[in-house]
Amino acid sequence: MIPKQAGLVPAMQRPLIPFPSARRAFRAFLRKAMSAGEGHVLLPAHIGWSPREGSGVFDPVEELELPSAFYGLDARLRIDVEHFEEQLRRFSPRVVVLIHYFGYVDPAYLQVVDLAREHGALVLEDEAHAMLSDLIGGACGRLGDASLFSLHKMLPVDDGGALVVNQRGRELCDGIEAEASIPALNDFDLYTLAMRRRKNAQRLEQLLTPMVDRIEVLRPLGPEEVPQTLPVLVHGTSRDQLYEEMNAAGFGVVSLYHTLVKAVRPDEFPRVHELSSRIMNLPVHEEANEAELERMVEALDRFTSKD
Repeated sequence: MIPKQAGLVPAMQRPLIPFPSARRAFRAFLRKAMSAGEGHVLLPAHIGWSPREGSGVFDPVEELELPSAFYGLDARLRIDVEHFEEQLRRFSPRVVVLIHYFGYVDPAYLQVVDLAREHGALVLEDEAHAMLSDLIGGACGRLGDASLFSLHKMLPVDDGGALVVNQRGRELCDGIEAEASIPALNDFDLYTLAMRRRKNAQRLEQLLTPMVDRIEVLRPLGPEEVPQTLPVLVHGTSRDQLYEEMNAAGFGVVSLYHTLVKAVRPDEFPRVHELSSRIMNLPVHEEANEAELERMVEALDRFTSKD
């Protein structure tokens, strides 16, 4: 029998608890998840810090004085699955954090979630950059116990974050109260925003192809991914100098994760430290048009060309 109207399917509910920021949402999640005081928080080893903003994902861990450890990533920000599993065995973490960097989803996403579950860990997906990869692409966000959104990183708003709770995290997150009021997501045409970002990123990939020896796209955009920015690797030129030149020319590039938190030691994670010195992020947001993208690539070509 199939009724005319569907009833409530709990597995298809995802309560959204608003917070002033994603870091406040993460702090609230950690307070509940680590209330028994047992186990580590296991995070990826590419976690940035800045003097103005601190570290959105690591500050709550330090503020709550929680034991933490890190798992390795390769030179393309893909999870080192072997090291990930080693860290699971070594630390038996209570919480495993997956970061969907710049809106891109790790190729081993399914595998590492399964491994975390096998070791009895909760899974928190940091989707500060991947809200649209989740809501529009469906590429992430459904396997963890909960996810984090950061509205101002993906929408034209000043602040706002959220803890999004999946069915398997419902009991754990019960009692976590909202700490802010945020704009309703249906106030925005998320699909059009997502498609504009994808189109801009794909166009930049094309334009940058002749410059692969100097500016190399970190990873190709997948069919269900919506980028926050386009991450590129800078070869043969100082990334910091290029950043200054591009911004002086009026192109709002950023260097996310330009400085890693001190807990991620260069002797233990040399690859991510090398990556953090060469990665730069190009804007792909909805206000960028094709002519502006072309001018930006021309500037990149000019500033990275050898005399």
